[in-house]
Amino acid sequence: MTAFLEDATALVRDYCGSGYREDAPGIRAVLCSEVIRWLAGQPGVVSERVGDVEVQFGATSSVQQLSPAARASLKRYRRALSTIGLERG
Repeated sequence: MTAFLEDATALVRDYCGSGYREDAPGIRAVLCSEVIRWLAGQPGVVSERVGDVEVQFGATSSVQQLSPAARASLKRYRRALSTIGLERG
């Protein structure tokens, strides 16, 4: 469990860059939800469907990465793109 938390923290820190704050409640919530999502997946299961029960197995399960929902939640902690004006004197 500790390894998952460390991995999730590293991914979030890389994604947020300078906006990463360990004590931010939003970041903490994303970390917890991502670890729970990773732990809920069964090794080797690539996809599964509930209606008419369908499970697809692969050589490896999906890699640990931030989900689209996590990226959307962390968007406010990322630095926005901006323009820098350059002049030649």
